[in-house]
Amino acid sequence: MTVENRRHLRLVKPLEGMWRGLSGAAPCRISDISWGGCFVQTVVTPPVGTETVVTVTTLPSDGRSLEIPGRVRYVEAAMGFAMEFDPLTAEQIGGLTELLGEPPTQ
Repeated sequence: MTVENRRHLRLVKPLEGMWRGLSGAAPCRISDISWGGCFVQTVVTPPVGTETVVTVTTLPSDGRSLEIPGRVRYVEAAMGFAMEFDPLTAEQIGGLTELLGEPPTQ
């Protein structure tokens, strides 16, 4: 049995996206996402601690993109990386609400 360390429930649903870091940008699949972060499936992975931006390419209601900056928390070789989001803006909260429902109360 594993211990769950997440603070937020996550949506496990593949979403198409892009991620961008110091070394450039690459398409990716976001395999799960929550109010605190996401897991980015990609062949090329940045080092832990790297600042990065993930873009969910289409939101359900209108197909617009949502960019969310954050930091790489851990890397799974040949699979991808987990990132923790920076504090969210009102626009980012609105986009995540479309995906995840209402934000958690603090």
